[in-house]
Amino acid sequence: MNNTRSITAIVAFIATFIFSAGLVRIIFPAPAVEYVFTNRPQYTNRNSSEIESFLLRDIRNGENRMNRISSLRENERYSAEFADAVMNYSISSSNMDASRFPQDFQNAWREHMKAWRNYAEFLKEADPTSSKCSEGRLNAEINRTWIEVIRIGRSYGADVE
Repeated sequence: MNNTRSITAIVAFIATFIFSAGLVRIIFPAPAVEYVFTNRPQYTNRNSSEIESFLLRDIRNGENRMNRISSLRENERYSAEFADAVMNYSISSSNMDASRFPQDFQNAWREHMKAWRNYAEFLKEADPTSSKCSEGRLNAEINRTWIEVIRIGRSYGADVE
């Protein structure tokens, strides 16, 4: 008899709990879920095409630099002609006006041009017997800053490789 009373009490408690939980759901329905997109594109079509054109112009400047130095042999790496080609690229790309773009893109572009300027100055002062370590570090900085420029450009919709 004692056992039956305990089982009946437990069953009654469970049934009451389920009924009250269901009743609460009916009276207070779950709030509608509002979706929040955290990776919304930050660009407009105008920004994306302008940034893309800007970067393509820089790439053309780089191709002009490569055309000027493609005939040089490895031992002419530190020649005045090579240093001039890099300096001319640095100057022409630095003179491109990025002021109409978002601030984070402008900052990344400035850093990239600073890396190129440092490399051009290194080449002007370089001694062919000098350590390749500095050149490697400068090239790594150019690559790192270019990847950042491309990453930020893509966040605004520019499609440049």
